[in-house]
Amino acid sequence: MNSRDDFNKESKRILQERVGNRCSNPECRCLTSGPNSNEEKATRIGVAAHITGASEGGPRFDSLLTKDKRAHISNGIWLCQNCAKLIDNDEEVYAVSLLLEWKQVSEENSRRELEGKSPVEYPIKDGWICGHCRSFVEHQQTVCRVCHADVAYSATRHERAEAGKMGLFVGAALSAFIFLVFPQLVNDKFDLSISIGLGLGIYAVVVSGLLSALGMFACIELEERKYRGKPPRFFRQSSI
Repeated sequence: MNSRDDFNKESKRILQERVGNRCSNPECRCLTSGPNSNEEKATRIGVAAHITGASEGGPRFDSLLTKDKRAHISNGIWLCQNCAKLIDNDEEVYAVSLLLEWKQVSEENSRRELEGKSPVEYPIKDGWICGHCRSFVEHQQTVCRVCHADVAYSATRHERAEAGKMGLFVGAALSAFIFLVFPQLVNDKFDLSISIGLGLGIYAVVVSGLLSALGMFACIELEERKYRGKPPRFFRQSSI
């Protein structure tokens, strides 16, 4: 039983034609078909390669993709046989983001060639592939120019607000335990008479406020660290 989620013939044909029958590796760009010594045949060296693996255990396999998405044309890239083997031999170097960049550059150059325009330069500027429309987004660009998705390089405003609320709650809960619950527990256990608030009076309120503020800032910082140094996320109709 074939467990690979392969492309159908139509998807392979479209992938090939969208890049003008050339390898999508911008540093290769060789033709992938030509004449054979037999005039009734053509020599073909093109491959419809998978960007994320076609089967479990394959290069760049993404378990979150459905079978249909794995076999969809959006997950394919047209390459020559050499480059197809190359990308599967070193999936760390030839990551998903790089292959999506190759595909975008090659399709754009084919379009420009049809229109009689000069090709785009490669490598292109540092950036990312939009998670919604698969277009290229330059580094530090805050909105995708194609689908207008917001680009979040850190925690969003909503995420920071929610983290701050959680921190305030944690700080308030800790204060309540220290100044209300703890004295009562000690009094009951050791038959003492420690007053509520540990005898600090109004200063207990001040300390409680400080603990809540510290909790808020700590939780916001932890939320920021989750996304620090990682690729940006893309949000549609989201407030950042």
